[in-house]
This record gives sequence, C-alpha cells and structure tokens, in this order.
Amino acid sequence: MVICQKCGYDNELGRIFCHSCGTKLDLSEIKSPSQGGKSLRKKKAGGGAGKTIVRIINFAILAVAIASIYLAVQVPTLRPITTTNEDSLSVDKKRSALDDLLLQKAPRTISVSEGELNAFVEMLGFQKAAPKILEVVPTRLQLELGDGVVTAIFIGKINFGGSVEKQIYLSYTGVPAIEGGHFVFKRVGGALGGLPINPWLLEKTGLFDRCYAKVFTKLGDEKQVLDSLASISVTPKEAVLTYRPH
Repeated sequence: MVICQKCGYDNELGRIFCHSCGTKLDLSEIKSPSQGGKSLRKKKAGGGAGKTIVRIINFAILAVAIASIYLAVQVPTLRPITTTNEDSLSVDKKRSALDDLLLQKAPRTISVSEGELNAFVEMLGFQKAAPKILEVVPTRLQLELGDGVVTAIFIGKINFGGSVEKQIYLSYTGVPAIEGGHFVFKRVGGALGGLPINPWLLEKTGLFDRCYAKVFTKLGDEKQVLDSLASISVTPKEAVLTYRPH
C-alpha cells in the first residue's frame, strides 16, 4: 500500500495518483513484503474468499425467495366438513336465541358446533364488489375449531383484468375473546398457501383483513350480540358463548 503524503489516504499498489485527493504519490516509499510491506497476493486471495461468501449469501437468498413463492402458490387440501339440514335448522334457532340475549335477565350459555358454524357462514354468501383490474374474488370460506382457537380458511381467485385467474389460499388463526365489552379476534398465525405468515405481518399488511371483510360485511347485528357476551371458549368440537346480564 502507498500512503499519500498530503492527505494520508492508504492507496492500493499500482496507483500513481492518490485515489482521495489526486496528489502524485511518492512511489519510493513502497516497501517489499520482506521489509514489512503488505503482500498483494494475500490481498487478492482474501478478496476472492470474500466474493465467494457474497455469492453463497446471494444464492441462499435466491433459494429462499424461490421456495417462498412456491409455497405461497400452493393450495392445501381442505379438511372435509359436511353441513347437514339439521345444522342449518339448528343454527337458525341459535341465531334467534342470540338475538334474544340482550333481553335476558338470567345468565345463559349457547354452544355452537363446527357444522353449525359453517352452516351459518354458508348462509352469509359473499359480498360482490365492483370489477377491478386486480381483485380477489372469494369462492369458499371454512371455519375450523381447535384447542382455544378458530381458523378461518379463505379460498378465492386473484383476477387479473378479467382474463387471468389464479386460485389462492389464505388461513387466518386467532383466539376469539371478549375484552373491555367488545368481541376481539387475536391473531396468532396465518398462511398464504403453504407459506406460514407471522402474526405481526398479518397486522401490518392488512391483506387478510381486506379479504375476510368481503365475507363478513353483513355481520353488524351479530357483532353487537357478540360484544354483549361475558366470555367465549373454544374446543375442537364446539364454541361456547356465555352471557351474563349487566
């Protein structure tokens, strides 16, 4: 290396003028490796190792990106949930019972099975939106009960200008609860296709919220009833809604 006598910049071997200030360098100050100078061969070897590491990192990033895209476009097989006429009739009765809760003067508990919950969702239908260049069209929604959580699985199609369609799969898992007199759905996870999505990203992007809003736009009255509940508990078999009069 050649140090500039004017600005002190450490220039590479082979330079005649300082890379920093342009002053002509005093090449007589160059020392050979035997005199304590730096070896140019070692520098090149180190530079080659650095480039190899950068290439490995870039390859790993590319591989992760390709794997993420591949997982995101997958449409996992839905767990079959069959709704019967009995589920539809039962859910009608329980909807009426929920509507009457606010008039109740005694505590009451209403349990809703997974079949009844999905029968209710089927009755909602889907909210139609004005055609857009890029839109997500819902085709199916399935609710699955778990240990303390509910997973809403959204199947839809991304429509590109009405000419190209691609099926998408979104799953949204949360804990239903009553906090401060309001029904809340605490996000605990989700997925785009086979690609898991962190709850923090779900909250910040709002993508899933917009997709599910197309289905649940008709739930104004039900939301008011849910807000009046004292608690909600969920098992793989049923959701239990508990009401206590104020």
